[in-house]
Amino acid sequence: MSAAEVLADIQENIIPQICRVFSNPTRYRILLLLDKEPRTFTTLMKTLAVNPKVLNDHLNTLIMSKIVAKSYPYNVYTLTPLGHLIKDALAEVDNKLRESLKTVGQLGSVGRR
Repeated sequence: MSAAEVLADIQENIIPQICRVFSNPTRYRILLLLDKEPRTFTTLMKTLAVNPKVLNDHLNTLIMSKIVAKSYPYNVYTLTPLGHLIKDALAEVDNKLRESLKTVGQLGSVGRR
């Protein structure tokens, strides 16, 4: 596979991969929490109110996707540079969607007068 083919493959698969990772809202909540500060497993479990097995599965998914890393010897979870990049990109998408929905809502109210 050439470098151009690898790049094209990454570009074609990055959005579906991100959508799969964040198809569960708990993973997105983890992303937002870790963006604020690194957290221990116990702190995440209490904040999210999930059982340990569920949290472990979510963290493993985020770690395998290189979005979250576990820091040793302190055993805290933190966002990787990729995780910060994805968080910022998702925040931008969220803002644009909210702006678009406001516009659609305003257009919808024009016809009701």
